[in-house]
Amino acid sequence: MVTGEGAALEDRELVRALRAMGDGKRFRMLQEIAAAGELSCGQLVERFALAQPTISHHVKILVDAGLLHVRQESKHHFVSVNQEFVKRVAAFLPGVFEGVERRDPA
Repeated sequence: MVTGEGAALEDRELVRALRAMGDGKRFRMLQEIAAAGELSCGQLVERFALAQPTISHHVKILVDAGLLHVRQESKHHFVSVNQEFVKRVAAFLPGVFEGVERRDPA
């Protein structure tokens, strides 16, 4: 478990978030959504040269990792960045490897 200011962040939560952001398309989507504040899934399709099912797949991974919130209005879905969780991930990263003993790669 990674600890620090605020609530503790479980290792699995951190790994899941980093894996989700590790894909270039998802990382770019996260940046676009953060810059806009909120986007509909249709707006994401317009901004990326990807099919709607592919966009939905990437959004699901980001939501499951806790990086995005989804809001439904009528039949439309809107996504926004879970700023609180992203800040927690960013705050814990510098301390992740503190105190880890260095090993020779032999």
